[in-house]
Amino acid sequence: MDNDDAIAFIKEREEKLGGKILYRTYSTWYGRIGKEKREYGVFLYTDGKVFVYEDFERNPQILGIPIRTKKKEKYEKLEVSFPASSIREISRVTKRSAEVSLYNGKDLSKQASFIDKALCAVVTKVVLDNGDILFFELMDPKKFEESAERFRGNR
Repeated sequence: MDNDDAIAFIKEREEKLGGKILYRTYSTWYGRIGKEKREYGVFLYTDGKVFVYEDFERNPQILGIPIRTKKKEKYEKLEVSFPASSIREISRVTKRSAEVSLYNGKDLSKQASFIDKALCAVVTKVVLDNGDILFFELMDPKKFEESAERFRGNR
């Protein structure tokens, strides 16, 4: 995506939200217990009131070179939103325990210890008021936590 495409994309998302995007990031891996999982990640953004995450169709590649597959799964667009005020808890858990949670359909995630953070893949766990549990492998988890905390009180 070149710069003009990116600017147009952001503008389109702002029109859809009805306000300026105040924070945006990319999650390289994503999952929601009992729902969907994306190995290739999602785009996450907010206007300060609502967080939205969505994915994009992605064709298989090896080293950046597209590969053809005989059987291509049908792509279904993922676009989900939740109010910033509905965030009940944010924590860091091991990616492995998040994957186990997704596989088993219940929260079995393990809080990441100091050693885990140094040696293992760690993801951000977000618990919502409605009971949904989301996992994001974010580029800058600390910045996400700061932004979410700041926007939590917006109604």
